[in-house]
Amino acid sequence: MTDTTQPAARSGTGLAFAYVTTLFFAWGFATSLIDPLIAAVKGVFDLNFTEALLTQFAWFTAYGIVSLPAAAVLSKLGYAKSVVGALAVMVVGALIVPLATILDFYPGVLVALFVIAAGVTLLQVAANPLAASLGTPKGSHFRLVFSQAFNSLGTVVGPLLGATVMLSGGIFAVGGVSALASPTALILILLGVVFGLVAGVLIGALRRDIKGWLVIGAAAGLIVGWVIFLHNYIGGIAAQPTAPVAEAVEVVADPSAARAATLRNIDTIFIGLAIFFGLLGAFIWSVRGKLTAASAGASADLPGSPLKALSSKWAVFGAIGIFFYVGAEVTIGSLMTNLLHSEGVLGLPIHDAGRLVALYWAGALMGRFAGSAFLTRIPAGVLLAVCTAMAAILCLVVSQTGGFNAAFAALSVGLFNSIMFPAIFTLTLERSTAPASATSGLLCMAIIGGAILPLVGGAVADQAGLNMAFLIPMAGYVVLTIFAFAAARTPARGGDVVAAPASH
Repeated sequence: MTDTTQPAARSGTGLAFAYVTTLFFAWGFATSLIDPLIAAVKGVFDLNFTEALLTQFAWFTAYGIVSLPAAAVLSKLGYAKSVVGALAVMVVGALIVPLATILDFYPGVLVALFVIAAGVTLLQVAANPLAASLGTPKGSHFRLVFSQAFNSLGTVVGPLLGATVMLSGGIFAVGGVSALASPTALILILLGVVFGLVAGVLIGALRRDIKGWLVIGAAAGLIVGWVIFLHNYIGGIAAQPTAPVAEAVEVVADPSAARAATLRNIDTIFIGLAIFFGLLGAFIWSVRGKLTAASAGASADLPGSPLKALSSKWAVFGAIGIFFYVGAEVTIGSLMTNLLHSEGVLGLPIHDAGRLVALYWAGALMGRFAGSAFLTRIPAGVLLAVCTAMAAILCLVVSQTGGFNAAFAALSVGLFNSIMFPAIFTLTLERSTAPASATSGLLCMAIIGGAILPLVGGAVADQAGLNMAFLIPMAGYVVLTIFAFAAARTPARGGDVVAAPASH
């Protein structure tokens, strides 16, 4: 896409970009809340894994249904009004949850999640091209990576807060290992990252090409520091004696009162979410003039009809890749709380296991920063092949082991997930013979894989156990490895392809 807007003609783009970046955090936060919610509804509504994972089905189905109507809404209303409208829809959806819990109606929770996700879909359709257009074309990739880093930050904060509120008290035990939420844990994480960065800088300084390798060395150090931290942290938890899982649920005189308390905890999270969305919507509305002025004349390439992309084998191949990637990532995140809670892995109280899911998403955050640096020197297809192969191996380890090994392997997958979505997206756009807008539309609709694969994983978990359910995402990563090798061996088409891959 060519940006016909002269940078000098659009003032205030930096401030407008800061406003838009808050939206990336908002939907990352909302999306990751589903992970602890799965454990909460499974317990409070007495569901099996397949039934509990209908939460992800309700959420990600919205991507397949709402993506194209959302593009039409954006075309009619413009950026600012579309963003505010999306946040308003998200407020309505969040407020449906307390109504559903009052009625003790689990399908009502699923309806609420679909409504929230519909708003998130419209928000993404508007925010991604808007972030790309707020500035010069040369800096569009940096702006998207920077904004998506805040999206990843939201996915880290979401499980921490969600598990602390929804999985504490009521039918769930209070107490247990809570170090993850303590200042000590935060210091350990920061030290791991800092030492990794320092090590990377030293490695880069030893190279003859300091300018070229300094960032690469820092990125490598960041990854090493994160892996060492994660290994030591999970190893420390695994070494601590824990109470049997059966004792993780309190024995209460009035089970109905405990159940009601857990439902109120769920309500608290979603009422708070509605307030957050409402305040953010009011703020965006107050600065709508600045957003409109800053984005005036931007020629954003909005998702088009996916039917035009079906004629390109690479567009279809890329859609299959997105389908399996999102499905695999969501399946792992959805099962993680219960996996770490299970006696055969870490046996943690459910709320502590829920908070540890933040480490899965934190790995993706670290990998996104490091991966951006690696992609300046390593071809995207090659790096993608390494990451997908490693993710498949880690899932196989989870399925065949237990204890520390399974926990560490499962949480480590997040690190290798980090670059997959943007890499698949851009590799596909570079090779697709269909219009970029149509290819983008097809890829965005393929996010519906996050609705399908978790259900399959849940069915396997019900029949064969949580560990064996990781064979489902493993199969997805194998497909992605095939895609990566094919992309690495196929040259990109000529021309300047500018893409704005959506987060999920």
